[in-house]
Amino acid sequence: MNCQLYIFDCLTGKLRVSDSDFMTIGKGRKCTFRVMMRPEEAGVFAQRNGFCRFFPGNDVKNYSINGTQQETDFFVKQDTHYLCVMEGGCFIVWYGDEDSRPDFSQFNPQSWYIYTPEKHEWSSTLRLAELPNHPEAANPQALVTFDGLGYYAFRLSDVLQVAEFLTDTDTPLPQIAPARPQAQSIYRCPSCWCTFEIQQAVYIATHNSLIGDEKLGPDEMQRFIPETPPEGGVALDSRGGRCRERACPNCHHKLPPFFGQMYQHIFSLIGVSSAGKSYYLSALVHELEKTMSRDFGIPFRDADPTANAPLNDMRMRVFTADTPQDAHIGKTHLRGRLYRNVWKNGEYARMPRPFIYTLNKRERAHSIVLYDNAGENYEPGHNSSQMCGADHLKVADALLFLFDPTTNPGFRALLQDSPDPQLQNSLAPPGRQALLLAETEMRLRTSLNLPPDKRVSTPMAVIIGKHDAWRSLLGPEPLLPVVRNGQIKADNIAANSARLRELLFSISPNICANAEAVSDNVRYFAASSLGAPPCSFRDEITGETLLGPADGKMHPFRVTDAFLWALSCVAPTLLPGNNG
Repeated sequence: MNCQLYIFDCLTGKLRVSDSDFMTIGKGRKCTFRVMMRPEEAGVFAQRNGFCRFFPGNDVKNYSINGTQQETDFFVKQDTHYLCVMEGGCFIVWYGDEDSRPDFSQFNPQSWYIYTPEKHEWSSTLRLAELPNHPEAANPQALVTFDGLGYYAFRLSDVLQVAEFLTDTDTPLPQIAPARPQAQSIYRCPSCWCTFEIQQAVYIATHNSLIGDEKLGPDEMQRFIPETPPEGGVALDSRGGRCRERACPNCHHKLPPFFGQMYQHIFSLIGVSSAGKSYYLSALVHELEKTMSRDFGIPFRDADPTANAPLNDMRMRVFTADTPQDAHIGKTHLRGRLYRNVWKNGEYARMPRPFIYTLNKRERAHSIVLYDNAGENYEPGHNSSQMCGADHLKVADALLFLFDPTTNPGFRALLQDSPDPQLQNSLAPPGRQALLLAETEMRLRTSLNLPPDKRVSTPMAVIIGKHDAWRSLLGPEPLLPVVRNGQIKADNIAANSARLRELLFSISPNICANAEAVSDNVRYFAASSLGAPPCSFRDEITGETLLGPADGKMHPFRVTDAFLWALSCVAPTLLPGNNG
């Protein structure tokens, strides 16, 4: 049995998965799992040969495990919940095989409940900060739990020490993202982003006479609700046709195969026009197909080759070309092939096509949804009901912002002597990228009703693209590897991020400020889709000067780093490593 240690921080909702024989916990920078508590290092979990034991640090005088006070080390049994409170910290500890681990995605420490054993009564929903003021706070028998813990509960007296510690230190309680719905329960359509239960999905008729759908037009097969319950996943249409494919009950667009059997994650790629989003997305998918199996033993596969055809065509173009002209990808247009009409809110809207891929780890399947957006979608005035292509920002599990330094005045001034053609002519007006981030923040605040002092907890990766053009500004020392020995290295990601943020802030601080106003979980990355400076050529038809890979080939550089970090945040048990 391959056992792993999982620690869930009840104050932040962060989950840490062990990646080595030892995991230290505390508030110090050198700890494997940094948490809000008193000691710099509260202790260490040691794992070996299927056994796990916790050794408290010298500064820990006593702590409680499942309501019992401890003074020395304790043995962590397999497949057992341990509710641990120590020195201002509050955790769920679990050790065992992944197949039997708890569903941590259901844990929601925003909603606490007090139970009074003598009265057999539960309180109404409370926040952690409200527990000390509850009438049962002085009751030594009272218990407290939060959404998702089921039958497990802390002693209220133990948790009150945590609340008092936060109050004494004037430490604000962190914002915790609401728990995600379980797989096989509530799903979000990748085309219109409406939610529904999987049993509400309609079927797609197969009989030739049943062509013409009320929402998709005369060329699409009808969508229907079967009159008799489907058997073995097969429904019969009104003419007896056997139907297996299903569609969204709202917009009627086809759902990918096995849609109801996967955990779904939406990744939103944003950036101004000509930032290189299409090149980046093509390179990202190309590299993930190669590296996910090699590095993690998890295949990254095309979930629906027909629906993914536009992106597959772009990939084929840029990775099989022999000349810059053949490899050139034009600007993504709102009326282009990467967009389509989708029924939303009682009318048709231009929406980006979803590109859907799957990651399978044993019995657990994950659906990855990617979008290639036109930059105009994020400009002020392009958020009408008919042009709401950027609305997926509010439902995204992770945000990837592709920053183009070649159009930034600060970068261009430092690189004015470079012969790189990307720096010769600016394709975007100054300040446009900061405006995009400001517009992103405004839309998120409006759609999620966020007050001015709150940020989303959605992971946001700021990708400084076209690394080949500005790498000299970073100095000779290479960036640290994000993956090593099949493990995600969170410490390396943090070190790289700090270094890149320092550079970006020194040149264009407004980009950092705007990004960090959107999310409270931001990391910075460097990437190059082409891997080398492009060359310019003249379009024979329009006479326009365009850019393309110098030798007709792309050589991607670190394009997967940001995605892997974001994936480790939204699905922390999928990739092995110290996913902090």
